[in-house]
Amino acid sequence: MKKNFWLDVILFVSGLICIVTGIILDFHLVEGGREARRVYKLAHTYSGYVMAVGILIHLAWHAGWIKSAAKKIFGR
Repeated sequence: MKKNFWLDVILFVSGLICIVTGIILDFHLVEGGREARRVYKLAHTYSGYVMAVGILIHLAWHAGWIKSAAKKIFGR
């Protein structure tokens, strides 16, 4: 339970950072020139990496449940 909670927190925070920085970059809301834009782009990229790794870990931890649910849905 505790590991799931912390993984969910990491996924939420990294997803939120990715969404916010994506909106900022897409709508050109960055003031401060090229260097400021670079910081947002790096935050966006690395938060996406953290989120991708978190999703893979989440799927690995729940592999048994995924198999069970797939068997119920699709049958044997």
